Amino acid sequence: MFKKIALATALVATASFATWDKFPVLENHKGQGQVGVAYQMQGDASGLTAYGGARYTVIPNLELGVKLPYTIFTDYDGNDGPDGLNNIPLMVRYQFMPVMNAFVDVDLPVGEEDLVDDGLGLHFGVQYSQPFGIVNLGSELGLQIRTEGDDKFTPAYVLNVGAEGDFAINPMITPYVGADLNVKVTNSDADGFEGDDSGDMGLWIYLGGAFAINPMFTVDASFGFGLGEDYYGEDTPMKIDVHLNINF
Repeated sequence: MFKKIALATALVATASFATWDKFPVLENHKGQGQVGVAYQMQGDASGLTAYGGARYTVIPNLELGVKLPYTIFTDYDGNDGPDGLNNIPLMVRYQFMPVMNAFVDVDLPVGEEDLVDDGLGLHFGVQYSQPFGIVNLGSELGLQIRTEGDDKFTPAYVLNVGAEGDFAINPMITPYVGADLNVKVTNSDADGFEGDDSGDMGLWIYLGGAFAINPMFTVDASFGFGLGEDYYGEDTPMKIDVHLNINF
């Protein structure tokens, strides 16, 4: 049981229940595919997840997306942990102003129960983006909610505030840096017993770069880590992510 809890902590801490990005939706009838891998580490626990996804603007300003993550392995102090399909996020974004989007993500509880929570997840909010010289700024304000699953556990609602700056150094290389502040705004509940975690905060910081091979293919690599012992636990979570974007 201890091993399962430790593994779950590492995976949850570095998982990204997040929108595709913080910038305007794609142009009408334009799409993007994505394939990648993410390696997560936290203390003695680690895991490797592969994922694929696609997004497409079906009518002007309305973008639909989906991702399919699969955990290849997890490990705790040399012991094998669970693997398998993760929950599947369905994503909708609508650009109601040139600089603002509204979004709703639904996290379908279809993943391996030893890996992910089996409650239905919902993430909704607004985004603001605007170029400032060589910096393209994207930001987001959202609320994350998850219903009670078979384990009779209801996670705390989480308010997230994030921003990312992409630096237009040259047409081929775009370095970026970002941060997401997550704040629990309710207490978690385990089988009718309320916790005392409202107000716990965690800051996720990441930096990386996008390398354009040509107009169709872009390689993106990043490193992120979390700060906040109350939110993430004693050990600092870290994640290395590498993926290929395919424009169509």
